[in-house]
Amino acid sequence: MLEEKIFDVQMKLWALRTPRESCKLATRILNGYLLDRPRIKPITVDPTCNKNRYIIFSEKVQNPDLSEIPSEKLDELRESFKIEVVPYSLTLGYSYWGADYILKQILPPGVEVPSSFETIVTLPI
Repeated sequence: MLEEKIFDVQMKLWALRTPRESCKLATRILNGYLLDRPRIKPITVDPTCNKNRYIIFSEKVQNPDLSEIPSEKLDELRESFKIEVVPYSLTLGYSYWGADYILKQILPPGVEVPSSFETIVTLPI
C-alpha cells in the first residue's frame, strides 16, 4: 500500500489580504508575482473575514515587505486599500501530483519513468 502522505509538499508563502471588491484590480497590478500552479487559484477565502480574500504570492516573493515587487505597483495598490501581508501555508498532496512525479519519487534512482505505454511483441522464429 502506498503511503500518500510521503508526497505532501508544504509551501510557506505570503498572501495579500484584500477587500473582495479589489481582487480584480490587485491581480492585474500584481500580474507575474502571483502563485502560478496548475489547478490552484491564486485567490482564496480569508478564513478570518468573509469580506476579504487572500491573494497568494508566488515562491519568488520571499519577504513580507514585498521588496521583490516594484514600488510603483505597491503604490498603486495603496491608493485603493491598505496593504496587509499575511503568511500562507499551502500543502500540495498526493492528489495534486501527476503520475510522472509520483513514479519519479518511488522508482529507484536511474530508472527511467515510462512516458507512454509500450507494447512488446514476440515474433515466431
